[in-house]
Amino acid sequence: PQVMRNGCHGLAWVALLIWLTAGCAVNPATGETQLALISEAQEVQIGRQSAQQVRQTMALVDDPALQDYVSGLGQQLAAASERPDLPWSFQVVDDPTPNAFALPGGFIYVTRGMMSLMNNEAQLVSVLGHEIAHVTARHSVAQISRAQLAQLGMGLGMVLVPELRPFGDVAGMGLNLLMLKYGRDAERQADELGFGYARQQNYDVGE
Repeated sequence: PQVMRNGCHGLAWVALLIWLTAGCAVNPATGETQLALISEAQEVQIGRQSAQQVRQTMALVDDPALQDYVSGLGQQLAAASERPDLPWSFQVVDDPTPNAFALPGGFIYVTRGMMSLMNNEAQLVSVLGHEIAHVTARHSVAQISRAQLAQLGMGLGMVLVPELRPFGDVAGMGLNLLMLKYGRDAERQADELGFGYARQQNYDVGE
């Protein structure tokens, strides 16, 4: 039985290695090999579900002209990016906190507070480019994939080391909290890519 258990464990690790290898691909935006354990269709589905949650918690600014203006600039940038076929959406939410954020699949939001700080179109385009870059670089996909991998690792650990089972839920909660924000490298990469998208449209990113 011990030999059989060891053999099964070995097959499990081989299967995991094959799965991880299949989940690695070169990202066309960054040129880097990236872990992506979810498909583009799954990415978009996650983004749509998250966008519904945003709509339930944050109202849109009631200014059709402003919404059309921001959407037009965003669509122009996204169309020239490495992922033009995503269902891109750009909206201004009625929140006084200066912020902008991107959901998986191309759902991008800028707050009223951020808009109030803008002095010219180049500044807005640079912010939109940064958020577009998070999507083209698939930063959220990488986060989700790492979370899946960590959960799988904990699951395997609890199979191979039964003593870990009582800590499964606690570890899962911690992993979810760790995945909430992008790291510095991802933010720098989004800056570089976003500036590139703005320059393609002849904007002065020095703004």
